[in-house]
This record gives sequence, C-alpha cells and structure tokens, in this order.
Amino acid sequence: MPRHVPFLTIEDGDDLIVSFALGDKAETSLTLLRTPKYEPHLPEEERGVTVSSDKTAVVAPNLLRAVRWESSIVLVESTATQYSLDVSAVNPEEIREAKRVLKKMHFDSCFELNVV
Repeated sequence: MPRHVPFLTIEDGDDLIVSFALGDKAETSLTLLRTPKYEPHLPEEERGVTVSSDKTAVVAPNLLRAVRWESSIVLVESTATQYSLDVSAVNPEEIREAKRVLKKMHFDSCFELNVV
C-alpha cells in the first residue's frame, strides 16, 4: 500500500534535493539527494543520488536506481529497498518542481527516470 505524502521539500542549488514527507503528520521523510558539484571527488561507486529515510539505517551508500512517477503514485527503487508513495495530496506546483529537480539529478542517466 502506498505511503501518504502530504507535502514535498525541494532544493535546487549546490544540493539537488527532493524530500517526501511521509505520514499524515509528516512523521518521517524519504529524501533523494545529489550534489553534482562534489561528485567528482567521490569514488565512482558512491556517485549518484543517495536515498535516505528517517527509519532506515543503511551502512553502505543507498543509491537511487529508479523513479517511476505515474499520476499520483511514485515508485522509488534504491539499492537497499523500494518505496510506493501516494502524492495525491501534494500541491501541483510542488509536484512540477520535484519533477524538474529529478530531471536535473538525471543529467548522467545514472538511474531510470519515468515521469508523466
């Protein structure tokens, strides 16, 4: 069953961030983060979009493998887990901004991106 997302937080600067608030009261979050400016200084296997959650403790880098955004359901697949998110309550402007930032994160096609 998809997790309810009441709002998104988006940043478009040195850090590219799309963060999904999870739960009716935004108790936790799922954050996608990429910092292209500093990636050349990282080992090849650590480059890309990192995925973190308040509830998940992952020792190895948890990297984004796919985002499938179909209508109000977003499927996020990482090297450690999969998430199904219901964004039907999110403001349409936040959704447009999130998709735009995801496309910027995808500059080198290091993950699968399908947004409708």
